[in-house]
Amino acid sequence: MSAVIIGALIVIWLGLAMGAALLRWLGVQLHYPARLVAPLLLALVETVLFLLFVPQSELLPEGYRWPVAGVLVAMAWLVNGTVSALDWYRQHPPAEGPAPSDG
Repeated sequence: MSAVIIGALIVIWLGLAMGAALLRWLGVQLHYPARLVAPLLLALVETVLFLLFVPQSELLPEGYRWPVAGVLVAMAWLVNGTVSALDWYRQHPPAEGPAPSDG
């Protein structure tokens, strides 16, 4: 079971890395909204793939197939959502608060 989860994490990370590398190689630079949406669309594709193939896998015992599929879907959204959130955070750093007074 851990091999399936680790393999899925590798698939999620490779999807992000290969997509970014392909765009750089093609000389394509995404505008800001597309950079936020692209990882979320990848999470959607990964969700569909995980829900289609993991429950039918012969590698997992019958009782583990749907729970593992749910964990993989959650990980896809967590990883891809974090990438999108970090990109948003880089564009919108927290505002500087008022300087503390000494008196």
